[in-house]
Amino acid sequence: MSAVKEVNQTEEQVSISLNDLIIGRTLNAPLYDNNGLLLLAAGSEITQEVKQALKQRGDNSVMISQEDLSRVTLSQIDPGNIKSIAQFDTELTKKIDAIVESGLLTVKNDGPAVKNNVTFLGRKGYDEKQRKHLVQQHELNGQALDSMISDALHGETMDGDIVSAMAAQYLQEMTTDTDNVLTSAMDQFQGDSIASRSLEVSLLAMAIGIEMNLDADNARNLAVAGLVHDWGMMRVPEEIRNATERLNQIQMLEIKKHPIYSLEMLQNVSSLPRVVSVIAYQVHERFNGTGYPRGRKGNSIHQFARILQIADAFIGMTSPRPYRAPMMRYAAMECLIRQAKERYVDPEIVRALLKIQSLFPIGSFVTLTDGSVAQVVRRNQDFYTEPIVARVQDAQGNNVDREHDSNLINLRETEGLNVLQALPTPGSNEIVFSDDLYNSSLESSQHYE
Repeated sequence: MSAVKEVNQTEEQVSISLNDLIIGRTLNAPLYDNNGLLLLAAGSEITQEVKQALKQRGDNSVMISQEDLSRVTLSQIDPGNIKSIAQFDTELTKKIDAIVESGLLTVKNDGPAVKNNVTFLGRKGYDEKQRKHLVQQHELNGQALDSMISDALHGETMDGDIVSAMAAQYLQEMTTDTDNVLTSAMDQFQGDSIASRSLEVSLLAMAIGIEMNLDADNARNLAVAGLVHDWGMMRVPEEIRNATERLNQIQMLEIKKHPIYSLEMLQNVSSLPRVVSVIAYQVHERFNGTGYPRGRKGNSIHQFARILQIADAFIGMTSPRPYRAPMMRYAAMECLIRQAKERYVDPEIVRALLKIQSLFPIGSFVTLTDGSVAQVVRRNQDFYTEPIVARVQDAQGNNVDREHDSNLINLRETEGLNVLQALPTPGSNEIVFSDDLYNSSLESSQHYE
C-alpha cells in the first residue's frame, strides 16, 4: 500500500490545489504532499510565505484532511449561490445609477482649454528649483491623502477643499512643465500605497484631460476624482489586495465591491463636486462592457472615468506587484494600444496618452540608431514616435554628461537618428511585451490592476 493511500485511509485526506488554501487560516490536522510527506504540522497557520514555499517545491497540489477542507478552503460554497455585484445595491448606488442613466454625462467646457496655456519646452531640461518644489509637494500631499483615507475609513468627516487645493496646485504646475510634474511623481512614488498610487494616477489623468482640451474646472474635477477614486480598496482584506495568485470568485467579488466602498467613504467628504462620485464609481468599467461594478460600455461610462481607467491601468502595469515585476513602460503602452484596437479601452484617450507620454513613454530608456543609449525626457507634441531624449551612453558604452546641450536631442529634428529599441530600466527587472503579458493585462483587475 502506498504512503498516499495510507494517509487517505487513516486520515480521510483529499487532494486539493495549493491555490485553494486561504491565507490566515489554521490547520487542525497535518498537511501532506501527494507522496505522503509531511508538509505542515497540525496547528500551523497558512501564510503567504508558507504557500510560496510550498509552490517552490514544484507540486501545485497537497493532501488535506476532510475536517480542514471546509475550514481552510471554499469547498462548501456553491458557486451558483455567489452573489452578483448588483445584489449589493444601496440607496447610494441606485442614486448614482440614476444619474448615469439620465444621460447627464456629457462633459461641457465653459472656459478656455487649459492646453492653450501649456508651455512646450522643446529640448529644455527640467528646472531643478521647480523639481525640488514638486518633490516636496508630492510628499506633503501624499501624507495628507494618507491621513484623509484613514479618517474616511473610520467614518470621520473631512473637508473636500483639501483635495481641491491639491488639484489646483498641480494644474498650475502642469501648465509650466507637464513633463517635470509627471516624471517627478514617477521618481517619488516607488511604493504602492493607496495614497501614492492615487496621486500618480490623478496627475497622469489630468495631463491626458488637458491634452483633450478640458477647461480648468473640468481638469480640476478630473484630478480630484483621481485622488479619491480608489479609497474603497482599503476596505478590501489585505490578503486579497496583496494576493500573489489568481483570485477566486469570492475574492474577486470583494475587489468588485470597492467602488461601492469608495462611494460610501466619499459621503463623509464635504464640498466635492457631484460628478466626482460618479467618476469614482465608474473607473473600473471597461469600454467594451467587461468591467465592473455595472458592466457599462462606451459613452454610458463618464469620459473622466474612461480617462482615469487608462491612467490607472498604465500606472498599475508599470508598478511592481506581489505577483509580478513591473512592465516596461513601452510594454504597457503596447498593451494599451492593443486594448484600444480591440475596444477594451477608449481609443481616443489612448491617442491622448500617446501625445503626452510618447510611444516610448517619458522615463523609458532606448537604444538609438547610432548605437548610443538615451532616456526619454519629454514628449514631442504630436510626434509620439520621435520624443525628446537625453543621451546617457555613447555607442561604445561610455557614460556621457546627459545635461550637456549636445546630448539633449529632439529626434524630430535630427535627421537619420531614431529609436531602435526600448530597454528595461536598469535594475528594475521589468517585463517585456508578449501575448501572455497582454492577456494578463486584460485580467489585471483581478489584482487591483
